[in-house]
Amino acid sequence: MDSWVTGRKDSYRDRYLEAAYKKGLQEQQASKEAAINSEHAATMLKNKITITSDNLDAANTEVNKYSTEVTRITNQMLSGNLTPEELAALKPHLEYVQCMQTKALQNQTQYTKELQDLSISNDPDILKSDFSEIFNNFVDTYREFLSILSSEQKVILLNLCGYIFLIMIMTSITTLLIGGELINYFQLESKYPKLAKYIKFQLTLRKYSLRFYIVEFYFSILILISVNIFMFSYSYFYFS
Repeated sequence: MDSWVTGRKDSYRDRYLEAAYKKGLQEQQASKEAAINSEHAATMLKNKITITSDNLDAANTEVNKYSTEVTRITNQMLSGNLTPEELAALKPHLEYVQCMQTKALQNQTQYTKELQDLSISNDPDILKSDFSEIFNNFVDTYREFLSILSSEQKVILLNLCGYIFLIMIMTSITTLLIGGELINYFQLESKYPKLAKYIKFQLTLRKYSLRFYIVEFYFSILILISVNIFMFSYSYFYFS
């Protein structure tokens, strides 16, 4: 792969050199800038190919693992040696494994396409990633994480996020109510002047901010209670 990446680096250098000339740079400066940019692009290309290849290998391993598991469970269900209760218990597990197999196949296709795009493209800009790509990858990862959680685990995750949010609200309310005392007691103006400025700024908005935080606090509690009651009722009536 090193020789292939070196060839790409030479191609990148020609492109960067042409761009440097268009900017009006002299030959020596243009050559130096092109060499630095092409070296950086080639390093990024090599790293991206390595990461994508590793991801593809992991996806291939998952595809084989889940395919084998789907075959095993299917054969077990078709063997005729199971009771109706055992069959009913196996169905959710089969659905879960099939779901994971589908996701592994999607990842396999995605990484294969990425590797193909990297191998045939001669544009160094393909290596650049923007905020939207990072955000989309985060959203996809979060969705995949949620998809493998049970209902109880989702409620636990919601409660944890809710408690953290409530702690943040209570911290803001505490800052508004006793912010002045905190500044004087801990001598924040001399030790942490930026923190003291932030607390003073909060105190200037005390009248409106305090009402907002209190409403937000009770509203968040009502949401958490409602979701927990709904999930409890859903589990009780669905599984009873």
